[in-house]
Amino acid sequence: MMETYPWWTDKQRKLTEEAKKFADENLPKGEEIAWTREFPADLIQEVAERGWFGAPIPEKYGGTETGVTGCCIVAEELARICSALTGAYSVTMFGGVEQLLKFGSEEQKQRWLPQIAKGKLGAICITEPSIGSDAAGIETTAALEGDVYVMNGKKRFITNAGVADLYCVYAKTSERPEDKAKYAHLSAFIVEKGMKGFQVEKINELGGWVGLPNGYLSFDDVKVPVGNRLGAEGEGWKVVVDGLNFERNLFAAGMLGPMREAIKYAVGHAQRRLQFGEPTIEFQVNQFKIADMLAQLRTARLLTYYSAYLMDLKVDAVMEATLAKLYASEVYERLVVDAQQVMGGDGWTRFYPLETFMRDAKVNQLGAGTSEVMRMVLYRQGLRSMADELKMPHRHIHPKLGIPISTLKPEVVKEFNEETLLMVLAEDYRVNPGLYMSRTDIKERLAGVSDEQLNQFLTALETKGLIKTYKDRRGNIALAKATYKGLKQAKPPEFYQWYPDWINKDLLF
Repeated sequence: MMETYPWWTDKQRKLTEEAKKFADENLPKGEEIAWTREFPADLIQEVAERGWFGAPIPEKYGGTETGVTGCCIVAEELARICSALTGAYSVTMFGGVEQLLKFGSEEQKQRWLPQIAKGKLGAICITEPSIGSDAAGIETTAALEGDVYVMNGKKRFITNAGVADLYCVYAKTSERPEDKAKYAHLSAFIVEKGMKGFQVEKINELGGWVGLPNGYLSFDDVKVPVGNRLGAEGEGWKVVVDGLNFERNLFAAGMLGPMREAIKYAVGHAQRRLQFGEPTIEFQVNQFKIADMLAQLRTARLLTYYSAYLMDLKVDAVMEATLAKLYASEVYERLVVDAQQVMGGDGWTRFYPLETFMRDAKVNQLGAGTSEVMRMVLYRQGLRSMADELKMPHRHIHPKLGIPISTLKPEVVKEFNEETLLMVLAEDYRVNPGLYMSRTDIKERLAGVSDEQLNQFLTALETKGLIKTYKDRRGNIALAKATYKGLKQAKPPEFYQWYPDWINKDLLF
């Protein structure tokens, strides 16, 4: 049994034992589904009867309150059985529950959460024929007419299509440019199966997720009551973004189960397969692969459950959830490939479950945000959250050594004008000859200079050909660097010269 973590509650530890036992008992059914491709409705019912759909739901709405951590525990174990089971469960959790908990009215919570806790499935509807990662460009419309919204459009790649009863749909409710600029043009709705004009248009044939319906939905003048809108009109983008961390975390958890199974088969196979007179597990190349698999699993698992823990503490775990999803999806594919390699040809046959895991691997780098989007989020969020830590150290010329070194307190120029600015840029050339000087760096050297004054000096120097600048997307001067002409005017040639002691001075000219 995989380890629990010190911060888990007794209720979460007990859930781990129960979920693992359930998975162990139903592994054969999961392997059957890989061949029959049947949706595991009977297993879904058993999961519901055990109360696991209520993991994040408060007890007053029929839930068990084991939090995001509880959801991840269930998703990890169900994924050992089959992707159809964990997919149906996880999508329901982040395709309705999370949105209702944070944005639903009390009436909406009383109406839908008890049903979900009993196993009513949900789906999340963002992707459209023309819209994927650019969720803000959603084209499905919902026009308010009296006490209903008339919804028109199409959604695609919708997991739980047809089997879900509740669909969390995002639609455009405003065409006003000012609303679009503020991301206030979308709204979120709960659309229910059976509403007139709402139908499944097509079911996809996928390369993995065997037995899990995924398809296109069509909305043809669907009348959605105002009471089915989550939050205020125009808050759809807020609802989308708020649920992303939970979605990414559950995606990561759903990869942990198959990773465990893949390692189990790789080790077991290698212990029993004889080649060149000994078990193949004795070959160091296989030992190294298994070591990497164990490291990848344990790291992915720790990232996932630490992120879940933060979310249970109501911490905005953007970096942690994004990293967990990105890392798990990248190493899952590598881990399964290595496990197949350890097993040789057997690992590629459908008579072992690794072939099914391999089919599922790729989608994890696409769903819940592509790996590229995850990296974009990590880059942007990382630079914001770590701005102070990532700030480039100030550099200056050591008075004795004549070389650039770091300094905590840059020398401040109290009188600022074009001449002193050019001098600062000349000094920066000695320290960072290949770099431009940032606007922030300049302002820290020219104490008290205003943005207006700095722009005036920079523009004047550039007009004279003494510096060159770089403007950001808004047209503001962000970087500056002295030209050859500027360096020559600022300081004599000797100012820029430096030679190490070991150089033969006779070689210089």
